[in-house]
Amino acid sequence: MPYRLDITQGEWPAEDFRKGVEGILAESMVLTLATAGPERGPHANLAFFAYDDNLVLYFVSERSTRHSLHLAEEARAAATVFVPPPVYAEQLRGVQLTGSACEAWGRQAEAALAAYQGRYPSFAQDPEVREQFLGGAGAAALYRFQVEELTAVDEPQFGRRNYLRATVLR
Repeated sequence: MPYRLDITQGEWPAEDFRKGVEGILAESMVLTLATAGPERGPHANLAFFAYDDNLVLYFVSERSTRHSLHLAEEARAAATVFVPPPVYAEQLRGVQLTGSACEAWGRQAEAALAAYQGRYPSFAQDPEVREQFLGGAGAAALYRFQVEELTAVDEPQFGRRNYLRATVLR
């Protein structure tokens, strides 16, 4: 297992907690990314994402977007991923993530592309587009979000309003 969760609040077996978090990530294709910058203020955006077995999330964005400009200034970020509940306020499932995010370069870009294509097989299949992403030559770039802490709620698995917090250990 490449990473471990050190549960800092709540009680649940760490392996079950990890499986619950990964289940939520697997069931949702979009994250909300929150960033902030000194000149541009706070910002939230939606992005399709992929993730790897080390709890690193990957997304694609244009370098000119507000959140990309924020990340170029300050790598700290937060994100949420959730599964829409079947009924209002019941069976909530989601995870709040904090960590660092930046443009992926070199081997990190290769890992990002592999994870992204694993989830979205049609992404960057054209060799020229693939090279633009790996070489950082296009308007859009691959980004990596390394999760450092998280809070999860998975009411079907962990019980009603049982919020579990953890630090990610690598």
